[in-house]
Amino acid sequence: MLTLVDRLVRSALKSGLLCVLGLSLILVSCVGGASDGKPDAASRAALLPGKVGPSGEVVMVVSESAWSRGIGAAVDSVFLRPVRVLPQYEPRFDVIRLDPEEFDRFWKPHRNLVVFDIADRIDTQEPSMRVLRSRYAKGQIYVEVKARTAKAAADLLLNPAEGEMLADLLEQEEAARYGQWIGLDRNEVLEQTIREKHGLSCLLPRDAQLVQSAGGFAWIERNLTRMKGGRNHDVQLGIVVHRTPYVGPEDFSMARMLVRRDSLFKARVSGSNPGSWMTTEYRLPPRYEEVLFRGGFAATLRGLWKMEGDFMGGPWTSIAWVDQARGQLVTVDGYVYAPYFGKREYLREVEAIVRSFAPLATQNTTP
Repeated sequence: MLTLVDRLVRSALKSGLLCVLGLSLILVSCVGGASDGKPDAASRAALLPGKVGPSGEVVMVVSESAWSRGIGAAVDSVFLRPVRVLPQYEPRFDVIRLDPEEFDRFWKPHRNLVVFDIADRIDTQEPSMRVLRSRYAKGQIYVEVKARTAKAAADLLLNPAEGEMLADLLEQEEAARYGQWIGLDRNEVLEQTIREKHGLSCLLPRDAQLVQSAGGFAWIERNLTRMKGGRNHDVQLGIVVHRTPYVGPEDFSMARMLVRRDSLFKARVSGSNPGSWMTTEYRLPPRYEEVLFRGGFAATLRGLWKMEGDFMGGPWTSIAWVDQARGQLVTVDGYVYAPYFGKREYLREVEAIVRSFAPLATQNTTP
């Protein structure tokens, strides 16, 4: 049934060297090949139902007694940790605990499942975690946690190389699902404009609109209306793309990225009030991380923005990488304005769009 697909890895840049950190989480496909005469992977996957459940929800299948003996506290520590750099508390995930007896066909297609097997057997003497894709539903993440005792399972989750990396994987998966969802109803006309004028491929929702595009700069917005408390409220999701000549590795320093961002946004990203502009909110320091992106080095920032001269603000995320063919540094920013709503899912949607940008191999940009 199980074919090894991938071993989860995480890379970090330290002292100028790219180091790969090994993980014991193993990602396994649940739709095996057809070498034994059985239906092939594509055929089996086609027979699976679609995943269910809201974005960001994780179902933990574990008995109440095991939960109360340490697993619950470990889950809270890892999965209910606040989303980084949001203006108010929002947990990374919405967790539901389910007794094993309740784990029936209604729950099995859920998008994110973590199933605990706590028993004293030969295969549980060493606690282990295995991640499987599409076991009961298409696109599902199914996690098996085996341990001899509840404490051993809790300790496994509290190990950053296991629990934290699992949470990171689920966050990345949720962002990727937003990308898949956007791909079902995309704005191909606007995407073509970005390809022709900026030499970048991307994935944009159908209702995205181009605000500005000139001189290696593009500003895209998606304006929504959501109901709450019997009233309609505005929600804005924005993408800002800018190219600058690449000087060297110092362009990736946090200080230089922030100076470049604030200078550009003051000049190009204005608010509704005359003389207002978007800038970084420094009362909550931005978070900086160096990552692998499309096989190369990139730097990411997350923080809060505010509007000078206006009462607006919210979270933002960005990623910067080098377009080697053009010798340019490309930075893609995404921001959220949703004052009456939780921002976690909007931020994940924006991050999916930000991460969809990529350089075209052969394309001349038109400023």
